[in-house]
Amino acid sequence: MKKVTININKFVCPEDGNTIIKRYNKEVINDKGELEEVLVCDVFLGRLKGIRYDGTNKDNAMLALLGADSLEEMREIANGDKTMMEVVHTIEDMLNDEEFINEYKGNVKETAYEKGYDEGFDDGAWAEKVIISRRLLNKEFDYNFIADITNLSLEEVKRIERDLS
Repeated sequence: MKKVTININKFVCPEDGNTIIKRYNKEVINDKGELEEVLVCDVFLGRLKGIRYDGTNKDNAMLALLGADSLEEMREIANGDKTMMEVVHTIEDMLNDEEFINEYKGNVKETAYEKGYDEGFDDGAWAEKVIISRRLLNKEFDYNFIADITNLSLEEVKRIERDLS
């Protein structure tokens, strides 16, 4: 699955106030040192360039669009303003782009699977260390020996022993 990266106002563009989306594939080195293809969506929202949100004016309300939880909330914030509605429609178009959605969902699923696998592996490894520690404690092995064999700290071995009681 390809990862998807969305960059907002991260590229140089004429300051004409238009909304522009550039989509392209890029190869990057991931956390594992492997070459990976990424779909990059550069979104230029000209009217929002350089604006910081503090909730006090129309320009700040435009930035609030990006923090909305739904398109309905975005429409409510836009309140019919032509420029803000352009932003809403642009994001809505992205959300209705089947290729973009499939790649995004695939990336989310892949990330969730990897995280679940890693957590499950870690939980299983921990559970196995606890089982081995309990067996060795029941046979009255020394704390230092158990810590060395299981790669647990002395405190963890003692805690496991307390839990046995």
